[in-house]
Amino acid sequence: MTHDYVIVGAGFAGATTAYHLAARGVTDVVLLEQEPTPGVHSSGRNACFIRERTGEPWWQPLSEAGSAVLRRGELAPYEQNGSLLIGMGDDDVSRWVPMARGRALWCAGDGIVDVAALLARYLEGRDVRYGCRLERWTPDGDALQLETSWGGLRTRVLVNAAGAWGGRLGDLPVAPLDRHIFVTEPMDTVDPAWPFVWDVTHGLYFRPESRGLLLSPCDEIPAQPGVYEESPTALEGLAEKVATHQPDLGDLRIAYRWVGQRTFATDRMPVIGFDPREPRLFHVVGLGGHGVTTSPAVGALAAAVLLDGDRSRADLAPDRLIDRSP
Repeated sequence: MTHDYVIVGAGFAGATTAYHLAARGVTDVVLLEQEPTPGVHSSGRNACFIRERTGEPWWQPLSEAGSAVLRRGELAPYEQNGSLLIGMGDDDVSRWVPMARGRALWCAGDGIVDVAALLARYLEGRDVRYGCRLERWTPDGDALQLETSWGGLRTRVLVNAAGAWGGRLGDLPVAPLDRHIFVTEPMDTVDPAWPFVWDVTHGLYFRPESRGLLLSPCDEIPAQPGVYEESPTALEGLAEKVATHQPDLGDLRIAYRWVGQRTFATDRMPVIGFDPREPRLFHVVGLGGHGVTTSPAVGALAAAVLLDGDRSRADLAPDRLIDRSP
């Protein structure tokens, strides 16, 4: 049997692409997920932010469209507590968060989404082959032959939504960067209704979590896909940024931490489109930490390119990253 679409990766990129293909009436879609459950990697290792204003022109239309959908709360539970983006506006952050310092842009529509519920919604009713790893793919007539840990299958279009592995699968200059996230012990001074605060100038964010604070120094450490190694200097980097830019947060006692990965192309733009070297290979990779916020828009765009040949965001196509010189 030759499937119409096989999508590699059941994280947000792959799941939303499958969801929007189904919404357009496409039924023959198979997702291959190497893990026993979805969201093991980047899609389940993030801070759950929905941040509409990115400061990056290539992301802004996708962020606006995605945020508008998620704020309705129809796909997953959404807490609209707002955000304060230090360095992008002139509002005094202490008006909303007494412990915080700085001038910021107040974004009332921002908030926190239930990422597990959102991913589950995208995957509801989909044909997902868990524990199935793609080993290799080769051209086979009018289709691609896939060799997987489950055996062989054929597809008319292979969708590379492999996240941190997307560069390897699609031979693209796309690679993951590690980021550390810390959660403090409970703090009497923290109000769970506070918005999240993001210092975009100095690279530091924090929000209420588990009666304490969730914080990140916004570090970027080159990594191997799926290898989460804690840096011995990450906590020092966080402490230095807090002491310098947010000293009123006080003495923070860390309860637990984790490492997540954000995958970027070399130009830090997403990669959405057909591969010019192989017309049956389609990429949805390099979402660089914007995967949750933009997921409704990314899936809709991917489906439009796949089904309609939509060229409205041709700037995101992989052609720009591929050197085809002799």
